Amino acid sequence: MTRTIVVHSHRGGTGKSSVLANLALLIAAGGRRVGVVDTDIHSPTLDLLFRLEPGFSLADYLLGRCEIEAAAQQAGASGLYVVPARTGTAALRELMSTGYDVGLLPEGFDRLSRHLALDVLLLDTHAGLNNESVTAMASADVLMILARADRIDLSGVEETLALAGRLPCRRALVMSMAPVGVDRDEVGRRAEAAYDAPLAGILPYAPEMAALCGERIFAEAHPDHPLVGEFRTIISALDARDEVSRA
Repeated sequence: MTRTIVVHSHRGGTGKSSVLANLALLIAAGGRRVGVVDTDIHSPTLDLLFRLEPGFSLADYLLGRCEIEAAAQQAGASGLYVVPARTGTAALRELMSTGYDVGLLPEGFDRLSRHLALDVLLLDTHAGLNNESVTAMASADVLMILARADRIDLSGVEETLALAGRLPCRRALVMSMAPVGVDRDEVGRRAEAAYDAPLAGILPYAPEMAALCGERIFAEAHPDHPLVGEFRTIISALDARDEVSRA
């Protein structure tokens, strides 16, 4: 049975899509079949991170131009498939002007999982709450909330928590871009209190990631970097079937 992990943040700038891409690459490298769907139709990223070829997208599926499996491209490691949110701006304009049946999203996630015999399905979302993000979150077995280790991201999370509290899924919290020398224990306590979710990991700020300029996925470019070890810790926490372990 496919396990669906939704990655979400209530503010932009957390590195959410980059973290998801690294997790997907590492999970697939471990021998599991992994699907990734970029549901952020307004600000797509994963097609660039995975260097996908032009082709069908989630937007094309929502507009009735293809089945969702036709939009899945194999990316990098064997057993890793990515559905981009859209290509170009025409589909976005059409979706905004005509709308679409929201029921197509969970139906598409299920169809993709069955067609590709996925072990794990990772869903990227738009920051904050919109139609696509809420629908993706409702499909989650595990909701991974990503936030920066600063005061701004530890405030104003009431809307996300109000929704997450109604979902029948486990929650995991990941703090990103933690500065050098940060008190990890203190950051962890504050974050867990603010988000009412157990901590799965704290990702340090890595200048090497910024230096990549989005040209490569970090775990691919720096497989032996300590940050990759932190990604693996998060994967272990997400794999847990009960409480998410503390980092």
